[in-house]
Amino acid sequence: MRTIVYLFRFFRVVSPLPALVVWTFGAIVAGACAIVVVAPGRTAGALAPLLVLQMFAASSGFAVPGRRGHYDLLLTRTGGRVSMALAHWVSSIAPGVAGWLIVCSVEALTTGTSSIATASGTCAAVALVSTIPWAATIALPRFSGGIGWLLMLTISAITLSSGNDGSLPRAGGSDGFVAGASAFLVYPLAVVGRHLSSLELMVVSPALALAIVSMTAACGWVRRATFPLEAAQ
Repeated sequence: MRTIVYLFRFFRVVSPLPALVVWTFGAIVAGACAIVVVAPGRTAGALAPLLVLQMFAASSGFAVPGRRGHYDLLLTRTGGRVSMALAHWVSSIAPGVAGWLIVCSVEALTTGTSSIATASGTCAAVALVSTIPWAATIALPRFSGGIGWLLMLTISAITLSSGNDGSLPRAGGSDGFVAGASAFLVYPLAVVGRHLSSLELMVVSPALALAIVSMTAACGWVRRATFPLEAAQ
């Protein structure tokens, strides 16, 4: 327990996020709360900028600051590297998750329920943008995962757009399943505010499984990677 507390205290001082990102979260959350109070039906739209910023916040990058000596104090201490990686991940996504929970609370206080901000589709989208970008950027410079995701989204929108609303398929069929799973992976914001049916939960499950696999692979990479200490360079 003391090791976990130490890790979070360390990443509070040596934050994986620039201060500007944290302040931007504050501004976006304030605006989202104002929208929820004035027009509760627009909660899903108010959450979209928050999740986009979370995509970039999660893309905090571990290898570059690690090789620059920023984490030498942790690397020289006894303890597992996996716990260090997970603490880095939690510290990266904490402002975005806290902002989402604040919006959930404001919606609950305003409407008596938090049906949009805590809908199953919203939770799935938050989980996806908080995991895959971090795992994808583990060995890359900061924000690489978020930039790559937006590039993939833009290319998909330009080349594959067919005039639909991006909704997940509501009927069976392998083609519809693959298309829906791919659509959620590329653009998880499409399901924000939706209460997913059992079929739709099956459609989003491959992307969520990929998030778990990618997180496992990223933690394994941190465990095996070589980080030369700054004093030895």
